[in-house]
Amino acid sequence: MTNAAGQHRYGGRRTLTAGLLLLAIGLGANYLLERHDVFMLWEQPSYPGSWSEVIYPPLCFLLAATGAFLLIGGAMRRPWVAFGVAIPLTALYSLFFIVMQFAQTGDPLGECPALTQAASNSQVIPMSKAFQGSAAVSCGVGRRGVFLVLYNDMTVYGVTDPEAQEHVLEDIANRHRQAHTHPVRVSFYEEENWSVQQGKNGVTFGKRGPEKLIRVASVG
Repeated sequence: MTNAAGQHRYGGRRTLTAGLLLLAIGLGANYLLERHDVFMLWEQPSYPGSWSEVIYPPLCFLLAATGAFLLIGGAMRRPWVAFGVAIPLTALYSLFFIVMQFAQTGDPLGECPALTQAASNSQVIPMSKAFQGSAAVSCGVGRRGVFLVLYNDMTVYGVTDPEAQEHVLEDIANRHRQAHTHPVRVSFYEEENWSVQQGKNGVTFGKRGPEKLIRVASVG
């Protein structure tokens, strides 16, 4: 009887330890990937954004939810509850995550114009081929991570020198500190691949081609 009780307590401690580890890994991985997308350079996306931004939040949610329910289930001596609840809950969360990503439009933060101006003030960004009279920099807003944190996503073209990149980042960081903006992710592309083509009806239109990503940096 004593051995059975001891084994049960040992099993309960192992369940609680596993729950704590899964919870910590899920939240920790989300924090790191939310701030630093280590997959973008490997994927080389033509436009800001990465497939990992859609994949890792549900995975981190699953790990964290399983860990949390293991803690609850272990305390209740029913650890199997964690697996029975975490999986369908993750499916619901994934649906919610996708809907929220597509629901957002425009610039809800209103911080992009000032951030774009700050980057342009660095005087190291070439003029845009797509938007005449403007520097080759753009800005948008996205949601990242399990908690759908709002970020400013900036794209800079044609700045390949590391020192010049640091100059751009410093100006953006100064604006971030002064105005207390949301975090900013800056993607540097080797050059802007923009061409003007003529359609069958004689109307000309611009087309963006493949572009090489060379660096991704986070501010804030």
